[in-house]
Amino acid sequence: MTDPGNGGEEGGEEPDNGGTEPGSQSCQDESGKKIPCTTEHGTWSSSHNCYANPMAPQPAADQTAYWKGNDPTTGSIWVCAGAGVAIPANTWFVPGGAAPPDPGEMAETIVKAMPLVKPTVHMAPQPPLMTYVGLETWLWMGESQWRNVTGSASIGDTTVSVVAEPIRVTWDLGDGIETCTSAGRKWEKGMSSDEQTDCSYAFQHVSDFEPNDVFPVTATISYAVSWTCSGTCIAGAGTLGEIPGFTSDASTIRVGERQSVVVR
Repeated sequence: MTDPGNGGEEGGEEPDNGGTEPGSQSCQDESGKKIPCTTEHGTWSSSHNCYANPMAPQPAADQTAYWKGNDPTTGSIWVCAGAGVAIPANTWFVPGGAAPPDPGEMAETIVKAMPLVKPTVHMAPQPPLMTYVGLETWLWMGESQWRNVTGSASIGDTTVSVVAEPIRVTWDLGDGIETCTSAGRKWEKGMSSDEQTDCSYAFQHVSDFEPNDVFPVTATISYAVSWTCSGTCIAGAGTLGEIPGFTSDASTIRVGERQSVVVR
């Protein structure tokens, strides 16, 4: 299959892929505006700056002005949607005759089947120990859980590869939300109080009035998802934007309040 704007044989044209946009919004017109690669009007041809379809009916084999030396059994003649009367000057030959699949739509299907990470919640103080209002409570997940996730699939001569890169983890702590840009740092026994982490939360309220006197805690990784297309493609690369992964199983933590001692 070949981009209907690009021919792969004599009489065709050199490849000219469009730009990128989330999902199937993977092509761009001559002004640079991002547009869908496929619509009800046809498949975008970046070479001709139009949505195109095969001529219906196809020219007879002896209408050589359309075929321009190409074998009618190896492809078809395409024309811009809304072009009016199809004449040799506004038509072109596409080897194989069928438009490639939309790589953005392929990427959306691939990412649904990718094993995005369901993080494991860790905290310090680690439950069942209690933490306290205003105390920096460390948050982390396994380092191996903060990683790129990949997937790929092929349809005919079109292969799409997807990469989901972790960019953020959202911690829902019952008392509030904390956003971190890493897996966090694991608290190790024996660490001094001077040790620092890039992911922590200071509770603002005690948990005494919560169900079972605890706050539920979950974590969800957000990914930036991009894709590339190889083989026969109507666009070479694109993005699906940000998507959430799986939410962790809920952990719980009890939050108390330290009492001040007045010495007289």
